Amino acid sequence: MSQKNTSKCILSVCDISPNKRGSFEEFLISLTEKLRENEINHVILFRDKPIKSIEEILLKKGAEIDIFKPSKFSIFNFFSLHKIIKEIRPEIAHFHFYPVYSIVNYLAFFLRIKLIYTDHMGHKKANAFSKKAIRRIYYYTNSKLFNYGISSIICVSNFVKDKYRKEYGIHSEKLSVIYNGINTERFQKVPDIEKVKEKYNIKDEFVVSCVSLRREKGVQCLINAAPAVIRNAPKTKFVLVGEDGSRSSLEEHIKELNLENNFIFTGNTDRIEEIYSISSCVVIPTLADEAFCFVAAEAMSTETTVIAFDSGALKEILYDKSNVISESSQALSEKIVECLENSDSSTKAAREHVTRNFSIDKSTHSYTDLYKDLLK
Repeated sequence: MSQKNTSKCILSVCDISPNKRGSFEEFLISLTEKLRENEINHVILFRDKPIKSIEEILLKKGAEIDIFKPSKFSIFNFFSLHKIIKEIRPEIAHFHFYPVYSIVNYLAFFLRIKLIYTDHMGHKKANAFSKKAIRRIYYYTNSKLFNYGISSIICVSNFVKDKYRKEYGIHSEKLSVIYNGINTERFQKVPDIEKVKEKYNIKDEFVVSCVSLRREKGVQCLINAAPAVIRNAPKTKFVLVGEDGSRSSLEEHIKELNLENNFIFTGNTDRIEEIYSISSCVVIPTLADEAFCFVAAEAMSTETTVIAFDSGALKEILYDKSNVISESSQALSEKIVECLENSDSSTKAAREHVTRNFSIDKSTHSYTDLYKDLLK
């Protein structure tokens, strides 16, 4: 790891292993550019080595990259990060996907460094009163023990900010909201729709797409809704994007419904904007509380209708609130059919909504302003 020069330095500590050029990776690339424009160095710690394409572009933009694999024990992370920060000597350490309240925050006392956290996480729904009570006690107690050293806690939505008060009983002036941002230049409707449809062997059919096969993302709810959709719109293809260990069981369920010809599994793709562009609607039947939902913002940016369960921040993010529905396959099938029957309706306003509120430029500008304020 190289020694920093006399310029100011931001250390981004990210508990991720970049294996694709997703919207968070796009954020780091854009942030590096913005910091360089302001003569601020950017050092990034990843959990694992990023894929070559991400590493190359970050290095080209001027970032330094190193690896830090955190322990599940915060005390070990304290000592490891103490050594790293002493070597790099950044003015600010910015943590992404890390627990906000831990002993790590006492690094601010020993190293005279300012700490920022971005809370990207929603929370798992706890229906039992006992689980809610235990979780509330845990977070509230930790907030009292480890609040020291934190300069700012950035929440990626008002939903995330509100969880501190509603779920944990934490009232902190350090909380603020900066929405995640997406690359609106990348996420716009692709010009040759027919060529993309040909790539996936889609002819004169409606396309309903869903991203992620993980169970908590609710793809099984879409599969359960499919028969009712097909009865009303027989020429419909369901495009499922991503890979997961549950794929075989999903395929078996589709076979039981005798709908094999109506489903396409794309696997992982680096051209997700193509899928959005050919879709009549993108469905987000998530069963987890979404902190933000990049898929929603990306799809709206391509002028595609988004239908989502009323979960987490989705009502906050979606332009058309009438497309936020209750968590049921019946409600989902009815809304999809309604969307397909009105497939000619304009969605340009949704893209404008994303450009105005969730652009990567707006997000990185807000973070850069925060850093500059803390560096004064």
